[in-house]
Amino acid sequence: MVELSPWLNLFAKIGIAIGACVLGYIVVRIVAGFLADVITWSGSEIGDKGDHPTDPEEDTDESIEHVPGLHVLSDYGAEHTFVDKFPTEQTICATIRGLDWLGGFHQVLLVTSPGVCFEVGGSLHPEDGLSSSYSDSKKGVFKVISESPSSVAHMEELMVSFYRGDGRWERLNVYD
Repeated sequence: MVELSPWLNLFAKIGIAIGACVLGYIVVRIVAGFLADVITWSGSEIGDKGDHPTDPEEDTDESIEHVPGLHVLSDYGAEHTFVDKFPTEQTICATIRGLDWLGGFHQVLLVTSPGVCFEVGGSLHPEDGLSSSYSDSKKGVFKVISESPSSVAHMEELMVSFYRGDGRWERLNVYD
């Protein structure tokens, strides 16, 4: 069996972790689109328009990335929780800190306007890892963090920076 140098082994592990984060994010996006369709269908069947956080006339795309507010997807996207339409910095921090990052897989999405979304998520489990991304569907922009966030506190710092609009999230981290 061929032994790899410690540096090459480290780079291989980092590459696998980043790949797993990207794959997890793609799966979450697919499941989120499916859940949005189910939620929209269920709401229209029972005629309850009051539970939708946006006015359907304002935005015809009901996917999570188009519903402003703070969202949490858990269990690899199987569970969606709409936290708050107008979250505060304290709400964002409490939401991120309140999740079980070691035992679960979560994505926290902050949608500032339809199609503009900042996401942090993943798991502290070594096979999953953490990630962060930014997307603006109207401008065709999708950026994923190059080096995975180092901790839950790092993800919280990224999300708060995006919320504040100070640009620090992008200046201190490389997003491609």
